[in-house]
Amino acid sequence: MNQDLDAAMRAWFLGPHAENAGLLERMVTEALRDHVFWRRNYHPEDGFTISEAEKRSDGYDAAVATLTQELLGLLAELKQGVPFFSGRYKGHMTYEQTIASQVGYFAAMLFNPNNVAIEGSPVTTRIELAVARQLAEMMGYQGDTSWGHLTSGGTVANLQSIWVARNLLYFPLAAYGAAGSLGVSLDVECPGGGTAPLRSLELCELLNITNTAVLDLRDRLWAAAEPADVRRALAEHSLQSQGYQEYHRRVAAKFTDPLPAGVVIVSATAHYSWEKIVRALGIGSNQLVYVPVDDHFRIDSGALWDTISSLHERKTPILACVTVNGTTEESAVDRLDEVVDVRRRAEAELGMAFHLHSDAAYGGYATAVTWAAEGARRRTGAEVRAETGLDWPSDAWMRSMEAQAQADSITVDPHKLGYIPYPAGAFLLKDKRARALVSIDPPYLTPADGTEDGDDLFLGKYIFEGSKPGAAAAAVWMSHKVLPLDQRGYGHLVARTVQGARLLYAALEDAEPAPFRVVLLPRPDINIVCYIVTHESIGTLAEINALNEGIYARMSLNTPGAHPEYIITRTRFLTPMYDGAVDPLLRALDVPVDDWKAADSDGLVVLRSTVMDPFLGAGAGADHASGLVGALFRAADAALADVHPGRAVPPNVHPGEAAG
Repeated sequence: MNQDLDAAMRAWFLGPHAENAGLLERMVTEALRDHVFWRRNYHPEDGFTISEAEKRSDGYDAAVATLTQELLGLLAELKQGVPFFSGRYKGHMTYEQTIASQVGYFAAMLFNPNNVAIEGSPVTTRIELAVARQLAEMMGYQGDTSWGHLTSGGTVANLQSIWVARNLLYFPLAAYGAAGSLGVSLDVECPGGGTAPLRSLELCELLNITNTAVLDLRDRLWAAAEPADVRRALAEHSLQSQGYQEYHRRVAAKFTDPLPAGVVIVSATAHYSWEKIVRALGIGSNQLVYVPVDDHFRIDSGALWDTISSLHERKTPILACVTVNGTTEESAVDRLDEVVDVRRRAEAELGMAFHLHSDAAYGGYATAVTWAAEGARRRTGAEVRAETGLDWPSDAWMRSMEAQAQADSITVDPHKLGYIPYPAGAFLLKDKRARALVSIDPPYLTPADGTEDGDDLFLGKYIFEGSKPGAAAAAVWMSHKVLPLDQRGYGHLVARTVQGARLLYAALEDAEPAPFRVVLLPRPDINIVCYIVTHESIGTLAEINALNEGIYARMSLNTPGAHPEYIITRTRFLTPMYDGAVDPLLRALDVPVDDWKAADSDGLVVLRSTVMDPFLGAGAGADHASGLVGALFRAADAALADVHPGRAVPPNVHPGEAAG
């Protein structure tokens, strides 16, 4: 089975040396010819706008000459770009795209559909909804009750998650005021069990209602009075209409307690986009609460419970708790199953409720590993390990992936481990009713039929972006058709990248580069290998950082005119976010923790190699694991001279030669 899939994998990509150029050219040509046929047969009675005689004029020839010349110039410039397709590229989370996605994007791009509304994209809007449903079902959501759409990337998807979470948090307050204005009585479910009259709740209780209970409350409110009256009452009492300052003033006048500022809990490894998001939404970066991670860079569930307990004591509401499935630095997968247990405990013991979001921008597609063909779920790591022959994944990893279904919303980026062209992120909602809390109805785009199905086809009503390329949806759809979201397609592809990462990890672990030394982070949960190089002549954190910065400078494209043998990247772990998690690394580097926590500390520079190349794990092509290791220590040798200028250092032994 794996041999057949490896053979199929060779048809999924153009290839490091464009081995499938003929295949891609044939597919693109077919798409272009079909588009031309469509145009020529659309009202042929209109005749030609551009005549053959006009195409022989001086002006036409000059325009064609300009086009040709500028294209040649662009092509020359593009060759200075990043060789993502090469096995020598082990930098960021990108690789070449699948042929299926490239052809799908090209074919739809010729039509230039805008998926903001069905009237501008009658085909690709439906494709986008189908793609979102496929992703939702891969993550474990129910296709008929969930909802999602594509975004420009993970940042916009994450922003929408907090936009929705904020409106969910404050809706009971709006319903409280609206019910009073309308003179209706409503009950609401409490986190610890049982129900209570909405108007009997205190402010703290109104800010701690589960998402399902909030959405049920909304349904009951809309059923309790005429829709126009409900709409006016909610506008009078909602944060969306009033804004933070006026809303705060009104709540302070109504309740004896002031309206406490809600916080967003994130893992210490959370993407930097979260700070942008809370700033943009007016929540404020001071309200971003970081939870420590363990020595495998996963959120510490014990520390999460302590954080929630502390917030409970201060009566601070939680807008959302964000976990990470595939951190951008280490590809660590948070134990979402344990976080779900913590939330359940918080509801039962503390009466606290909050939105749970999984930022699976990077690791979302790895969930395909947990699915067998035809929709059967693989629930133990043993089922996968028997197929791959790896010591991966663990049963805990499988439980973390399966727990995605318990998150209220999920971000997943097809343009990362989905191997889709940019832009293609995705936002998914477990309960599609929540989208109504951010809806806006521009009259010139509202569907004529006004039905729920019509609303589904009007994506612009529920999203932050106004325009969005239908070509992106077509790209994802085509790739999903060729590479199923299970062990036959993306599951196999991701597993091969994990295998490649394991090979690189082993090559670094087995290297004997004395007097250099490699300190490795734990084996990754997916496919990003992180490591630090040191030398026996180095004794301070600053010198270790300087050495690794020097290696990075020689193995990146940041230096003008650079042509490194292999391309890697680096990150920097900072205090206090990584306190505790880096202790084993500091001990291995012989660096005192006090140096790390010093006021003038620049953190810890960590080298990083993302293995998106599936052919390394399949044993196809050059041995780029050994090749990278050899290049790494040649770069280290050169970088050491910058750390100790003018000082002789012992000769070095370098393992391996550059591949191929």
